[in-house]
Amino acid sequence: MSSSAAWDVAFGIIALLLIFVLATSARRVTAIGALLVMIPFQVVDTRYGSSSVLIAYGLLAVLMLTGDLKFRMLPALGLIVLGYVASFVVAGQENVILQVVTMVQFFSVLLVFILAYNFARLVANEQSVLDILLVINALVLGYCVLQLTVGPGERFTPFGIDALAFNVNRTPHDPRLVGPFDNPGSTAGYFTLMVLVCAVAFMLAQGRRKFFVQCLIGLNLLGLVVTGNRAGFLVLMAMFPVFLYVFRSELGPKRVTTYMVGGVFALTLASAIAIYFTDFDRMFSRLEQVTETQGGVPTTRAVTWPAAVAKIRLHPWFGYGPYYPKAEALAESGVPRFEFEDLSTLVTAYDPYPHSLYLYLLRTVGIVGACR
Repeated sequence: MSSSAAWDVAFGIIALLLIFVLATSARRVTAIGALLVMIPFQVVDTRYGSSSVLIAYGLLAVLMLTGDLKFRMLPALGLIVLGYVASFVVAGQENVILQVVTMVQFFSVLLVFILAYNFARLVANEQSVLDILLVINALVLGYCVLQLTVGPGERFTPFGIDALAFNVNRTPHDPRLVGPFDNPGSTAGYFTLMVLVCAVAFMLAQGRRKFFVQCLIGLNLLGLVVTGNRAGFLVLMAMFPVFLYVFRSELGPKRVTTYMVGGVFALTLASAIAIYFTDFDRMFSRLEQVTETQGGVPTTRAVTWPAAVAKIRLHPWFGYGPYYPKAEALAESGVPRFEFEDLSTLVTAYDPYPHSLYLYLLRTVGIVGACR
């Protein structure tokens, strides 16, 4: 066993022991809340899953054994599971092990949803839910600030321990902050949601808490800009006015105007900091490419979208199965991730992530799985 694999096993055993001790000795709301805070930080990351997957399954198992887990919407969740299982069973069987691993990762998302539901059920009031979201947000932002200090193409390594190394940022050729979710897109989506969550918290905050939430909003905006993710940025631009419109009765015209002006100022300030004080200044140069298309497809997706669509057409109902490289594709390319240029080799080539959740689901689990 390699030293890195040994570290993975050691962290896994320690994590499971901590989950068991925490879940059996602490109040359930404390146990679930603490572990939900830990989920974004993938200390263990292997081909079989990350620490997030380990925490989700470990805590679920402990709570089931102690009889403290409540399920809701079982028919709906059952249909989701049935759709995924049917898609993977029907999909190609070239690599069953990776299909099982992918299913475990898919279902871990459902488990996190179940854990979050149980946390919300156990808390005394809505404020507790906001509190845990803000705590998670503060930790994620701290992680990202440390990533910013090392620059593009580097990873922050706490105390020089490689096993604790953060996710590596994008290279200087494409300087973008990766964050704890291992890719700029997911991190940007998280920041977009948290700006809106913090906006709700700001409406309810008083005194020092209001200042704390303001700081979180500013840092989330800065984090969004340095990810260079256009989708998250444009979604926020569209949804913040919608947010103000929805809460117009509670806020009143004066506060709606104040929040709109304040939001524009905060985003402008965050953008200036990203451009002039960090090495991650790709957002606005990337936004200039949004309208460039090639045959009706954005130029940045000219290969990935047609590749996904071709696979969807081959198996539209149950999908083509999870992504994995075929042996002949790896032999031809000589690199771990083969991105083909000749679409005629789609049947045997390893296609990249299409950068579209809808295309990814249709390509992987088909119409049956995606509609669940």
